[in-house]
Amino acid sequence: MHKMDEDNDIIELEDQDELELTSHPHQMGTDTEVRIAKEQSSVFELLRREGRGQLVLAPDFQRKIVWDRKHQSELIESILMGIPIPLIYLFEDENGVRQIIDGKQRISALKRYINNEYSLTDLSMLPDLRGKKFVEIPPLLQAKIEDCQLHSYVIQPPTPEYVKFNIFERVNRGGINLNKQEMRHALYQGKATLLIQFLAEHRSFKRATGDGVKSDRMRDRYLILRFVAFYLLMSGQLPGVVFRSDIDAFLASAMKFINSKADEELLNKIKIVCITGMINIYSTLGTEAFRFASKSGVKRRPINMGLFEVLVMIFSQIELNRLPDHFYLKQLIEEYKKNLDELGVFSGAIDTTEYVKIRFEFAREMITRIKNDYED
Repeated sequence: MHKMDEDNDIIELEDQDELELTSHPHQMGTDTEVRIAKEQSSVFELLRREGRGQLVLAPDFQRKIVWDRKHQSELIESILMGIPIPLIYLFEDENGVRQIIDGKQRISALKRYINNEYSLTDLSMLPDLRGKKFVEIPPLLQAKIEDCQLHSYVIQPPTPEYVKFNIFERVNRGGINLNKQEMRHALYQGKATLLIQFLAEHRSFKRATGDGVKSDRMRDRYLILRFVAFYLLMSGQLPGVVFRSDIDAFLASAMKFINSKADEELLNKIKIVCITGMINIYSTLGTEAFRFASKSGVKRRPINMGLFEVLVMIFSQIELNRLPDHFYLKQLIEEYKKNLDELGVFSGAIDTTEYVKIRFEFAREMITRIKNDYED
């Protein structure tokens, strides 16, 4: 069981900093189709595609990792000298929209220079171009930049999601070590990432967790995504998706569904359910709701993922204003938490099909009991 310090703790059972992509539990069968195309296009063509919305440059987790002007200038200088530019990797979705997974800094530097957003600096081989923007260099050199041929590998449908994860991890191995939530965020940009960001930044989440789940490495978004995905599954709003003890494939499927099928009505419903649950939890249980009681020798246990999912589900279905005795409800929940902790269904391998079923059967049982006992 991974642990983190109290000032930066997250989730019992899974430390997002230490997540390491391992091979998929299922071996690739002979019928698995992996489609990777090698292409070549000019800088001008690539940027035109980006301007039309057919190419996504980067997810927002990479915004802090930006080349300085010296690095950007060196790239322009290399192109003008005819030095080959490294391969670019892209993912293409079912709609033909591509996303740059490796090569974002290069393409961003080219785009910014062509848009006259910076002047060249610290050039060692072409000193005459120092201080010049794109519009200020000779037309012949402008054409050389725009006509520069970039080679790329495009991972295309129907390549399986776990293969995409594996490719993504390998491509990024030389740079920042991405955890799985950062990979999901990069791969499934759209309504899903916006929804998860909104909920993770909402005041109700920060209050209910005691601000105990930090945003670095997307710990907060991972926790929110898990709840949203299981909520959709358990409420019958995730058609065609079945949970089979593979949390990564399941969360990917949920994000793809939200991006392609979720309308505004469903998105608003998810927001209301999640926020209502967290407001009710904070009102009833305070900031320690998602932590089990400390054991001997442990000052304070981390937030538990399974407990978060179950309690938000329960409290999203309860009308607190119809409950005469909140204190008794708190006692009831704490008693159940103690029993569940002793049973161990919220520790260890919590993402097996069996343990997920047990958790949400418990949630349904609690919702029914509370409604029968206190809302009548």
